[in-house]
Amino acid sequence: MHMIIYRELEDYIYEYCQQFQTQNELIAQRTLMYTSNGLSEAMLSSMRRNGWISDEPVILDMIADGPHELKRRVVERIWREHKDVLPLNLCPKCNLIARTPLARQCRFCKHSWHAGEAS
Repeated sequence: MHMIIYRELEDYIYEYCQQFQTQNELIAQRTLMYTSNGLSEAMLSSMRRNGWISDEPVILDMIADGPHELKRRVVERIWREHKDVLPLNLCPKCNLIARTPLARQCRFCKHSWHAGEAS
């Protein structure tokens, strides 16, 4: 599959293909999300103890450049390693990514592929 990773495809892979993320990528994503939400130190300590977030050097290194860089690197790795098996919901007309795995109308060309519907 030859495709350029455009913003909407990147968003889709990051959101809906989490089964291809490594444990460290998932922890890094949660760590970024929770540490930027202004939670109390007591709550963050509890989350660390329970393995929800981490202050391990490998995780801190992954998130050092912020959420956009983490997302870009995760999506690039997933694409490089799994592009032929990703469950992508592509428009049958223009071959661009739908908004969600269950969407049946293209956000780009407006083609609809609902069951029994001609467009």
